[in-house]
Amino acid sequence: MKSTTYSRFCKKLFTPVFHRFQIEDTSKSHMLEKADIRMTYEEYFSMTFMNILLCFIIPFTFSLLLFMLFPGLITTLMVLILPTLIPLLAATYSLSLPSSCMRKRAREIDRLLPYVTNFISTMSSAGVSPAEIFKTLSTIDLYGEVQKEAQKIAKEIYLMGVDTITALKHAIEVSPSRKFKDFIQGIIGVIQSGSDLNIYFKTMVDKYMIDDLVERRKNLESLAVIAETFVVTVIAFPLFLVIIISVMSFTSSGGGIPFSFMFVFSLIILPMAYVGYFILMKSTAVET
Repeated sequence: MKSTTYSRFCKKLFTPVFHRFQIEDTSKSHMLEKADIRMTYEEYFSMTFMNILLCFIIPFTFSLLLFMLFPGLITTLMVLILPTLIPLLAATYSLSLPSSCMRKRAREIDRLLPYVTNFISTMSSAGVSPAEIFKTLSTIDLYGEVQKEAQKIAKEIYLMGVDTITALKHAIEVSPSRKFKDFIQGIIGVIQSGSDLNIYFKTMVDKYMIDDLVERRKNLESLAVIAETFVVTVIAFPLFLVIIISVMSFTSSGGGIPFSFMFVFSLIILPMAYVGYFILMKSTAVET
């Protein structure tokens, strides 16, 4: 997420409030950086306050006009509920977005790290320096979020003139991934101790590849369990239910289960079950 004209306008509007009440949170600024939200603390939360304010004013005005045109119980409830519910949802989304993006980036970095370390190990074996390795890594789109971390390191080294050790230490501070932090910390330790980087990289490649294999095996086992429950609950159970209802409709004197139940079950409950399983499998599956 990048700075926009709207977010800068919000910052200009609310900055006096931040300064007057001395509102400042360094940890939140670090979280925004780890989440790759390219805004200052004041800018992002000024935009959040403005969004909450608009989410109150617009629904309140709309529901109040409806109440004035069509007074009744439903419009009264709209006046009471909409101006409260929508700002709460907007606040929850905006306040949870940085931590959510940070966790998502951490998972993506952890997923790509085994292959990134293999690339780094190969370049190091050819005698390429760590600074050149991260500069090359920063140009490869294939590595996604790791590329962004490498771009920060390369920018500090080649544009700001910072030495490699300091740039790597800064990368540890702003990275959302614990595994990537440990990997960078290991590079710093090897450089400072004068040890062989090639041996360290090869060791980390073996370690991360084994960890990745174990993680994928666990993931396959979890998907197998989910698939079994999916077959039972969403495929087999509805078939048995239809058979049971059909038999009951012929044998029962009361006419059996009403059609409205089948309508709700087929058009609401089953689609919701399919969507639920899709979301569950999407969140569980490891991307390749």
